[in-house]
Amino acid sequence: MFLPFDIFYDILTMIKAIYLQRIHGCLHLVSRTHRFLVCLFILSVGFTSADAQRSGIALLDIAPNPFALSLSGAGSAWGQGGGNSFANPSLLVNSKRSSVEIGYTNWIADTKNIFGSYHKKLEQRAFSISFYSSGLQDLEQRDEPGPSNGLFSVQYLSISTAYAQSFRWFNVGASVHYLSEEIYPYRSNGYAFNVGLSRSFAKDRIHIGTAVRSLGEMQRLDVEETPLPKAWISGLSIGLLEWNGSKNPELPVFVRTHLDYVYPLNNESNLSQNTFINTEAYSRVGVEVLVAETLQLITGFRTGNTARPHSFGVGYILSDIRFNYAIIPFETGFGTVHSVGLQYLF
Repeated sequence: MFLPFDIFYDILTMIKAIYLQRIHGCLHLVSRTHRFLVCLFILSVGFTSADAQRSGIALLDIAPNPFALSLSGAGSAWGQGGGNSFANPSLLVNSKRSSVEIGYTNWIADTKNIFGSYHKKLEQRAFSISFYSSGLQDLEQRDEPGPSNGLFSVQYLSISTAYAQSFRWFNVGASVHYLSEEIYPYRSNGYAFNVGLSRSFAKDRIHIGTAVRSLGEMQRLDVEETPLPKAWISGLSIGLLEWNGSKNPELPVFVRTHLDYVYPLNNESNLSQNTFINTEAYSRVGVEVLVAETLQLITGFRTGNTARPHSFGVGYILSDIRFNYAIIPFETGFGTVHSVGLQYLF
């Protein structure tokens, strides 16, 4: 029977608590290579079970900026700037202005995610250049019980470029990602690309989008290549309400909802047993409330087998600058994610 990842993690934690000392005491009986592989397996199980809807190159399955994170990633039909290259690149042309953006996310297990992008909007087309890195520092390396041999790190990096073109009936876009993965002492490179379509209706009140994400492959990392979180995503963004109070018309309120359906494309039969990739479809829902065209209040929810079903955020919008903050509480004792971002429009 397939256990939900949240339950699986609780069982795994108890098992590790019981046998950790035994494992630690027995590692000196095997070769150095086998000791490292055992430790790497324990680390990989801990990280992959932490996020049931994450697989392979983790940063490709985590929204890069706080606005998208606060919506639980529900953004496949709404223009956000350079961050769209990681979801639906056709939305780059939907943004009305060019932008430069930077974001920082303190993920669980003290993992640091950093994102930056340059997005240029032209008349009927747009392009972007971006980077997205994820890293875990200061892990101790040991060959046997006792003092460590030093520190090592786990690093992921994506350098991306994207292009979008507007046509009469729809927008089309594509992005290409150079990927680098380093888990001491192993390293591999790879590539991925996204292709998407989008369109707006009813004077831009309704937006639809669809994209295929993370098509590509990685080189072999020691024994086998790391799988990419391939998926087909379709989304809808609807402006639900625009209200201007009669007593205070200078404080309009606008409500928009974002809906995504994610269908993983990983072939379960081709995955190794220790990847713990969730191959079931799930949905993401986000609601954004904009007050006086300045203050954003955001919340999101995702279904399926996940330890982070809820997300929240706030944004402050000026004429040329946008500031966003997101918070994501994990339900299984992993802690809370915090993300901040700044976007300059021109």
